[in-house]
Amino acid sequence: MDNKPRVFYGWWIVAGCFLLTFTGIGIAINSIGVFLKPVTESLGFDRGAFSLYFTIAALSMALAAPFMGKLLSKYKIRVVMGISTTILAVSFFLYSQSTQLIHFYLLSILLGIGSAGTHVIPVALLITNWFKEKRGLAIAIALAGSGIGGMLFNPVANYLITAYNWQTAYMLLGCVLALTTIPVALFIVRLHPAEMGLKAYGDIAESTETADDLKGFTMGEAVKTSGFWLLALVLLLIGVMNMGIQHHVPAFLTDVGHSPAFAANIVALFMGVLVLGKIVLGSIFDRFGPRVGVIFIFTIFAVAAFILTGATVAAIAIIFGLVFGFANAIMTIPPPLLTAEMFGQRNYGVIYGVMSICYTLGSGIGMPLSGTIFDKTGSYLPAFYLYIGLAVLAMIIALAALSVGAKAQAAHPDYSK
Repeated sequence: MDNKPRVFYGWWIVAGCFLLTFTGIGIAINSIGVFLKPVTESLGFDRGAFSLYFTIAALSMALAAPFMGKLLSKYKIRVVMGISTTILAVSFFLYSQSTQLIHFYLLSILLGIGSAGTHVIPVALLITNWFKEKRGLAIAIALAGSGIGGMLFNPVANYLITAYNWQTAYMLLGCVLALTTIPVALFIVRLHPAEMGLKAYGDIAESTETADDLKGFTMGEAVKTSGFWLLALVLLLIGVMNMGIQHHVPAFLTDVGHSPAFAANIVALFMGVLVLGKIVLGSIFDRFGPRVGVIFIFTIFAVAAFILTGATVAAIAIIFGLVFGFANAIMTIPPPLLTAEMFGQRNYGVIYGVMSICYTLGSGIGMPLSGTIFDKTGSYLPAFYLYIGLAVLAMIIALAALSVGAKAQAAHPDYSK
């Protein structure tokens, strides 16, 4: 009798990762823009000052990420993730009790640590371990949860804020975070296929393969390559320009005359399209390679940012929502795939942990940068034009990183055998 499971367990890992990003990113990251105006108007904060709470969360994520990469590989992943998901949910819930900026800032430190151990490192690490083939598709499906979550929870958060208040919205969404992420961490995740006597999807090697048998760079080898630093710069720029736009869309649209409900629906629109955008981008990386993927996504991002400058007209705002849905995939698909492409699997968890510092730092810079530009100029347009230029610059650097990365691989003993 054949006891082989009908569904490869790696797809259950993908489903679990989908839930982690559905609320872990969909609520804790992709929906925070809805809170910007209600909280600042209620408590009398400047937008730039309040936006720093996201910067602090990003810095916390960045500092925690490399350590999480080591902890997840060294200790039981379910224990580490169980603690992390609890920290994430509790810290988001406690935003509801905050009355001063320092409260938001301190809780953001905890939220960043929880995020690092809930989705920033685990999702990419798990998908990389469980899939050798269809990795782009698997990670796209897993990360599509963030888009669906953003599509759902932006209007939900807006409704809760309008019908009740922003405090109630934080509390209820914090409960949703706990109910969706903690069970996944405790009951679904497994770090390696070998723990279940399985092989990675598409792996023709024996299931007894160990980390020492995996091909790729060590952390020490990676940092000595110029490709490492070029990729780090690209990820920093991705974080700056993506979060510099995403979290200020609701405020920008209401500033130019649209209703809060319309603004929330535009965010929901691009979060919904983001689901398709991630799958399309992941498939492009799988089928056509990273260079084509890089050119496609950075071009789409620049176009979306340009369209946003004309979003005073409702129809243009809707077009922006559709295009930015594809562009928004820039934050989630390229970083893990480019890291794996350039440096392999041998030390992936640690290398990606360090790389994640760059785009989380960029994320922390982008949101307050846009807020500060608005506070100083009274307009978001200078920020949007800046991000168009950064998209072009980042594309050029990314293509250069891939070129020098290929040369480094050719000289590496794992690839020259």
